[in-house]
Amino acid sequence: MYYSVAPIYGLEDPVEYVELDYDGYSVLACKTYGGYILERIYSTNPKDYLRSDLKPGKLLENHLIKQIIK
Repeated sequence: MYYSVAPIYGLEDPVEYVELDYDGYSVLACKTYGGYILERIYSTNPKDYLRSDLKPGKLLENHLIKQIIK
């Protein structure tokens, strides 16, 4: 058995990360064919990290993405 935070397969594909304003939160997301997948949130409020709708790995809803932060 192999335990790792990195996926075993698919490491050869380049990963594109973007910073988004998602429902009023600054987040880092991974751009995929199916949409954006949440990687991390940037917040000073500890309660934001406990929100079930901001868990890492969640597919972000397009209508809640306000803008791409450059």
